[in-house]
Amino acid sequence: MAYAGAEFWDQCFRQRRESGDDLDWAGLWTMPFLVPLREAGVRTILELGCGTGNDAARLAGEGYSVTAVDVSDEAIGQAQARFGSMARFLTADVTLRLPFPDGSFDAVMSNVALHMFPDEVTRAVFAQVGRLVRAGGLFVFHVNSLQDRALRERSLPARELEPDYVAEESGQTVHFFSEAYLRELLAGWQQVQLVPVSVPHRKTGRLFKHVWRGIARR
Repeated sequence: MAYAGAEFWDQCFRQRRESGDDLDWAGLWTMPFLVPLREAGVRTILELGCGTGNDAARLAGEGYSVTAVDVSDEAIGQAQARFGSMARFLTADVTLRLPFPDGSFDAVMSNVALHMFPDEVTRAVFAQVGRLVRAGGLFVFHVNSLQDRALRERSLPARELEPDYVAEESGQTVHFFSEAYLRELLAGWQQVQLVPVSVPHRKTGRLFKHVWRGIARR
């Protein structure tokens, strides 16, 4: 198994819909990006791995023109049903060439969605982000940090497929990023800001995960 794909995520989002548990972190992921996006003069945003569309809708509510993609038809169906009047939602696999011309967007955003792939695929995805962002535009994102691995494996045992890349019993695949690895992926970007963030569980308030918050200018 290289990485969890559409079938896995369709099942995941279907189960969440049936249980009434939408995967929404309120403004946790988007709020820190509002000032940088505004200061950069951003108008158009592409979200990669949008899930059920909550963050896309938040940015649309701030006045941005948002296009959002996810590999899961189930997730995109839910997003369109709830927020289709606010943003454009498309089913698309970010590991393949996306159907947008070079430099199509002022910014690309992705929140905890790009740490699902092995090294070779991760490098290709980050390179594609560079293709899609216009000169002077932004890439804003959150990905799991290397520090998150021990925390996550307390409750989700996993087997290592590559260094810092694991497969969990559920079938989910997770890549953990060091600062050095992220800076390598972002070589060629300008004004790279990487901030470690510890995230409490959205319901219990207990420490839940460690992520990197990244902002880079093309």
